[in-house]
Amino acid sequence: MDRIQRGFSLIEMLAVVFVVVLLTSLVSLNVGTGGADINRENKVREVAAMLSYALTEAELSGTDHGLLIHRLAEGDSAYRGLWLRRYDQGWAPPLSLNDAFEDLEFEPGVELELQLEEQPLVDFEILEEDTNPPPQIILFAGGEVTPGELTWIDDRTGDLLYTLRWDLFGRMEFLPRGLEPDEFLEERFVD
Repeated sequence: MDRIQRGFSLIEMLAVVFVVVLLTSLVSLNVGTGGADINRENKVREVAAMLSYALTEAELSGTDHGLLIHRLAEGDSAYRGLWLRRYDQGWAPPLSLNDAFEDLEFEPGVELELQLEEQPLVDFEILEEDTNPPPQIILFAGGEVTPGELTWIDDRTGDLLYTLRWDLFGRMEFLPRGLEPDEFLEERFVD
């Protein structure tokens, strides 16, 4: 009984390994760039969810809440959002054991623009230690919100990334690249 052993040659094995490594590299490159976009989109959706939550909290507690967005350093495009509650003495961070009202950390390298209805574009300032400024976005205990929109712009390219728009009743609208839902779908299918 002669047994003939068959298998792959060294050249064939190297070719298969090369193809697998090449495909893995291409997939990881695509996933790597898409991951940043997904994280950014999740952050925008988190801001929308937190605004909705703060509005509900304002209604249930009978006390106005707000979001103060400020720059971290002069000329820097790093921002933080500070949740505030109206007390008899003025605005201050909410006294709560709830971790939901932790400061919002916005992604560095993204310029933010806040446009409130019938007001000029909000100029984000550096928060001074001993100051107690009021929030730009106010969520009233009666269930209303200062209507407006918050826009994320890529600091390097100037491209419009996302717009989060809300109306007087706190209904949120998420607009990728600032496009209305119909326009966004048209653009995705045309590309």
